[in-house]
Amino acid sequence: MKLRMIFVVAATVGVLASVPVRAAHADEHHGWGAYDEHHHWHDYEWWHRSRPVWFWQYHPEWAVRHPEWRRVDGDWDDHHRWHDREWWYRHDPRWVEAHHPHWERWHD
Repeated sequence: MKLRMIFVVAATVGVLASVPVRAAHADEHHGWGAYDEHHHWHDYEWWHRSRPVWFWQYHPEWAVRHPEWRRVDGDWDDHHRWHDREWWYRHDPRWVEAHHPHWERWHD
């Protein structure tokens, strides 16, 4: 019984000791973002600006704070599905020229 109590207390102390570390990690990054291939943290705005194809492929929900990004980063097709500008360039470059001549291709 004593041994079991020692394990329970040790486990509880371990869990409680990790709480400040996790809280500090969350505060450090201030919300949405991800680590790059070099394990450097970047917020969602960096990803949108620097790697837009990755941004739209993996985390389109991050655009909720910037609805204007959907207007300049892509458009809706005839079936009311939204596609980013890279999709439009790959599938219908003439449509891009006619509807969004200001778009430039993205390069990740």
